[in-house]
Amino acid sequence: MMKMKKLKKISALLTSFTLASTMFGCTPTIGSGTQEAMNAENYSVRAGIFIYYTLQAYNDAVSVLQEQGVESPTLDDVKKARIDEVDSSDWIQNKATEYCQQYLSILKEADNVGIVLTDEELEEAESMGNYYYSMNTLYDENGIGEQTMKEIAESTYKEEDIFKYYYGFDGERGCTEEELKDYFDENFARVKYFTIDLTNDEGELVDEDQQRELRKKAEDYAKQINKKSNEMDKMWEVDKVSEDYDEYKESLVTTTAAEGEESETTTTTTVETEEETETTTTDPYANENLIQKQTTTVASDESEETQTTTTEDDAARASREFNEYVFNELPLDEAQVYDYDEDTIYVIVRGDLRERMTEDDYWSQDYIDQLLQLRYYDEFSDYMQGLADQIVIDKNNASYRRYAPFKLKLESEESQ
Repeated sequence: MMKMKKLKKISALLTSFTLASTMFGCTPTIGSGTQEAMNAENYSVRAGIFIYYTLQAYNDAVSVLQEQGVESPTLDDVKKARIDEVDSSDWIQNKATEYCQQYLSILKEADNVGIVLTDEELEEAESMGNYYYSMNTLYDENGIGEQTMKEIAESTYKEEDIFKYYYGFDGERGCTEEELKDYFDENFARVKYFTIDLTNDEGELVDEDQQRELRKKAEDYAKQINKKSNEMDKMWEVDKVSEDYDEYKESLVTTTAAEGEESETTTTTTVETEEETETTTTDPYANENLIQKQTTTVASDESEETQTTTTEDDAARASREFNEYVFNELPLDEAQVYDYDEDTIYVIVRGDLRERMTEDDYWSQDYIDQLLQLRYYDEFSDYMQGLADQIVIDKNNASYRRYAPFKLKLESEESQ
């Protein structure tokens, strides 16, 4: 349905280690004095969790080097690197510390608002932790046990429950159900369309006479759709005229008859009867699309002395302009013809999104949860980061020395 950030970060964090299958190794023995890496108030971070986040921070360092143009950074590349003017070892530990502060902020806030995981959530967290633990034996080689993975998984469930506490329908920072429906309606469009191609098999524009014929056909299709008296029938009619257009294209390819015969094969006659309006399709919303409103601005250079220049290519511009047309110009329940680009015409109808906001369709609990996250996740992330920034930690220097990044095995045997 839509692109969005997920609260259950464990999946992203752990699957990112597939990129870093060259990272882990030699088991550090967690001995006396290094069982805990840090403390904050009544909370602590065990060594296994600190090691886990150190490995994640190492993975971040690899990504930074890649963004800087280093192709497939090796362990030596990372060791020699300076990131943000800091030696890589310090940068990795600083990043791991930040992750630990975020972890502690979740534990603390969950207690503050009275969150207790349900038996179902605890079972799911354990299963999730065990699953990711089993995916990579290098966790164990670095002293990361199943209990560590379970606790990290539990923290993601607690974080999601904190989000629901504040931003659910009953939450003090959220919205009402009707307000969320308004948000959905304002930021998504339910459309159905098909394309008419103005190019030939070689990708070249057809001649002007053919373009006029195709445009006339598109306009006739839109009129045919708009003759229907209600939205659902118009949506069905989009499929009918789309099929007609497909047959028309096929006739252009297959016919080799004389001009009169060709005209006979390409002429479309529409006879509307009650029987024709019946359909065997079981999905009443087949071929519909849900489009999200674009909010990204075009990159540009502006000053009083120079004109605006954009870095937007033709494809991106066509996509943006279509999105703006759908949300700003296309009326509900009226078929229109739209020039997508010089090669393509759309025959398109926009339906009433609220008609599909039902429990078994676009208003299921999954959709509600995703919409809430889409609307409030950035705000929630800022709030949780603010809590993390307030966490004053007491580092166990012995653990920081013992589990320094490059004392861990950071390459698999396969990559050596």
